[in-house]
Amino acid sequence: MALSLGLGLTGCSNSGDAGSSTQTSNEQQSQPEERDLMGSPDAVTTRVGLIMGPPSMGLSQFMLAAQNGRTTNDFQFTLNGVDYVSLSASFNQGDYDIATLPSNIGPILYNNHDLQNHYKVISVNNLGVLYVMTTDPSISQLSDLEGRRVYSYGEGGTPEYTIEALLRKMGLTDTFSLEFKSTPFEVLNLMQQEENCVAILPQPFVSLSKLMVDPLYVPISITKEWNQAFSDTGSQAVTTITLVNQDFLEQHEQAVIEYLQMAGQSVEWTLGHMDEAADLQERLGTFLNNAVAADAMPQIAMTCLTGVEMRSALSGFISELYNADPDSVGGAIPDDGFYYMPPVGYIDDDSIGEAQAQAN
Repeated sequence: MALSLGLGLTGCSNSGDAGSSTQTSNEQQSQPEERDLMGSPDAVTTRVGLIMGPPSMGLSQFMLAAQNGRTTNDFQFTLNGVDYVSLSASFNQGDYDIATLPSNIGPILYNNHDLQNHYKVISVNNLGVLYVMTTDPSISQLSDLEGRRVYSYGEGGTPEYTIEALLRKMGLTDTFSLEFKSTPFEVLNLMQQEENCVAILPQPFVSLSKLMVDPLYVPISITKEWNQAFSDTGSQAVTTITLVNQDFLEQHEQAVIEYLQMAGQSVEWTLGHMDEAADLQERLGTFLNNAVAADAMPQIAMTCLTGVEMRSALSGFISELYNADPDSVGGAIPDDGFYYMPPVGYIDDDSIGEAQAQAN
């Protein structure tokens, strides 16, 4: 069921090719241009809505820099738990200028021309983070789930449609019953209560389950299965993205550029300092347990892709979701206008280094 919104690995990179797309080739698509930044050069308050967990766990250095007044613009971060539906609605109501959301929500917003605001995607935050976990030691591959009831979280979001597209590709559609719960914690409670229970959850909730469920087996990485199944197209699983209100972008592009620079340096630092980064999660509200965050961080496919790399990774994934269920991306594959291309020279190694020096 498609979500009805508003209707009722390294630092950020702006070059290269992160994977082939089933859409038009990059040569036929718009490329970064040498141009001046749009809008005002003056610093501005920038309201950022975040999902707790993978899309925010790499932003600790950025958040600390903003809190300590070490950014040019005033970035105000708000954590919204795991409720991406509420965050999407608030974003469309104008409560935020920038927001992290599941990757299929961006196309839904972009394709809905009745919404009061319009949006562009500015970065990919996480690639695949889904895993099968179970208390049944006999399960070792997806075909072992035939006839089973499998719990999950993320109905109407990336988890549901990633699983749906993968099963379709593997010829396993409708071989098991996928039952969605409203929060990951409901799923974890069922894992504790039911014998031989099976669930598909994203990290870091898989790591959290290790504290709650014994015995626990994690026999299948959905990302690994995806990469094998879609090796013919090179499509990558993409879990979360960052979107910007188009009006804000046009009026304050310099703030969006600083956001991407700071996010890029923060992700880069986190990848090299995972233990230190994990120790900041509770303090910043990006996750609820530092020890669990430390266990999960190597498995949340943290990244910060922009420009051509972002478009290549995301467009291929969106195409596969569309092929499995057009409603999952709002009924159409987004055109090139969905993807924000920073001007040449603003998101590169030098700009990331400058942002890192500013944050430290």
